[in-house]
Amino acid sequence: MQRMMGRLVADRQMLAILLLVLGNLMISFGDVLVKLLGQTEVTPYQYVALRFLMTSALLLPFWWRLPREKKGWGQWKIHLLRGHLLLMGSVCVFISLIYLPLATANAVFYAAPLMTLPLAALISKEQVRLATYGVSLFGFGGILIVLNPAEWHWAGWVALLTAFSMAASNVLVRRLPQGRSVLATLFLTQALAIPVSFALALPDWQPVAGEVWLLLIGASLVGIIYQGICILAYAMADASKIAASEYSGLIFVTLMGMVLFAEFPDLNVYLGAAVVIIAIGLQRRLR
Repeated sequence: MQRMMGRLVADRQMLAILLLVLGNLMISFGDVLVKLLGQTEVTPYQYVALRFLMTSALLLPFWWRLPREKKGWGQWKIHLLRGHLLLMGSVCVFISLIYLPLATANAVFYAAPLMTLPLAALISKEQVRLATYGVSLFGFGGILIVLNPAEWHWAGWVALLTAFSMAASNVLVRRLPQGRSVLATLFLTQALAIPVSFALALPDWQPVAGEVWLLLIGASLVGIIYQGICILAYAMADASKIAASEYSGLIFVTLMGMVLFAEFPDLNVYLGAAVVIIAIGLQRRLR
């Protein structure tokens, strides 16, 4: 065992891959917790408001100790915009996981990388090769296969909004200065969106039972752990060499959907997910 651990420490790329697999296992459990929350009286906005509040409260002491130049106030407008994109995306995740099987919703979430480069060209004026747009369209074909237009459910559009918010948020990260504090980015993104999240949640606020608090706390902690693992993994190895490990999340949510919710995906979900993964791989080669 010690020899195996020594080899993992020496092979940073393999260790980064294992970390990403672990991170995707954790966030898959997070999706299960959110799906369970969807079966309670908690509203989507209430879930997001409480999650933002708890996450910000956990991060506040660490952010407070950062040097003033690392606190990120100089980029507050970007953090504010990203926070409200995260607000929209988190609400859409909650709704889509209520109405769609775990595997189907997560396969649609994978549209985010396909949207990132076109949005980078639109928002940041980055140079994007024409072939990249073709690959993105190919990937969206995979999303259509997953959602099966013959049995279209409106929650599919909600899941696509989740992917859009993730992609737009990723593009905005590129506008932040080099050497930024990741902790400050995580904290400000959620803390600045708390007022709007509570304004949306308060009109339909529901009492929160004890077991619901456990689900909320669990979902918040899993989210923080996942983001921390991803930051650590991508700092250890090139993204192009380890990013494919994130596809393990599709395997985990499919298995969890089968075991916990008796969700057995149709063949179109597997085929569409394969098309999306191939498209993302091609897109990375065209960068």
